[in-house]
Amino acid sequence: MVKNLSIRQAFGKTLVKLATQDAGIYVVNADLKSSLSLNDFAKKFPSRFIECGVAETNAAGIAAGLAKTGKKVFLTSFSCFSPAINWNTIKQSICYNHANVNIVGSHSGLLSTDLGATHQMLEDVALMRALPNMQVFAPLDAIETEKIVSVIARSPLPSYLRLIRSQTPVVYDPKNSFTIGKSYVLKKGSDITLLGYGPTIIQAFDVDNAKIEIINCSSIKPLDSETILKSVKKTNRLIVLEDHQKNGGLGEAVASLVLSSGLSPKFIHLAVDNRFGQSGKDFQQLYKHYGIGVENLKEAISVIMSLK
Repeated sequence: MVKNLSIRQAFGKTLVKLATQDAGIYVVNADLKSSLSLNDFAKKFPSRFIECGVAETNAAGIAAGLAKTGKKVFLTSFSCFSPAINWNTIKQSICYNHANVNIVGSHSGLLSTDLGATHQMLEDVALMRALPNMQVFAPLDAIETEKIVSVIARSPLPSYLRLIRSQTPVVYDPKNSFTIGKSYVLKKGSDITLLGYGPTIIQAFDVDNAKIEIINCSSIKPLDSETILKSVKKTNRLIVLEDHQKNGGLGEAVASLVLSSGLSPKFIHLAVDNRFGQSGKDFQQLYKHYGIGVENLKEAISVIMSLK
């Protein structure tokens, strides 16, 4: 039976583990300590936990300053506040200065369910992909969260880590490592390439179709061109599934990659189409409403297989 675990708790536990081994790891927080499972970190390392309150722009500036003194900084908040509110400071103080800050935005996408449009950040990947020097990552589950956090803590470049609110199924093989710029084939297939990131792509395992190749693109920027193009050349059919706006998301990045490589596969992009989020009783209800649920994926598979 597949277990459900919290990505946020995995993040908090991993930071404590890393900080125990590395005195250079700091957290700059914007009044959301409990929501990002940082209580243990704050208790064990009070001098390395900087609470800025509801002041996301100020927090980004402090994080940049700490990083320029040689610290390895994690800037933590909800993604609807960071990077949505403090994007310009991230651009100027962090990216422009090559500051080693890992921006962690939690409660992303429609998986925030009842928090509604104001908190369902659907534009964060687009915002962060556009920034020079910025890496963008979205873990599949709790296990991959631990892997990614351990890697970006050692990376000299700034990064954005997209986390979600809910407990989600664990499907990542603990034996696998995480490499920046590398995608992972979760299931091999011959007829359709299915790309996605985060827990949203796990829905593909509920589709009874052995010919789908499922690829976890947890490294959104840099993107794994080799793995993606190899699969698309084989299948000539491509579906991208993401809990994000179509504009600026993984689908646009992959479409640009594929076209610039001279390929012209059949292509369907399942994402939120130029709409704001809203409250829902559960994510399945919202995913169905916005066209990114299991039934929508089944329909897209049927359509793309019928195309000649």
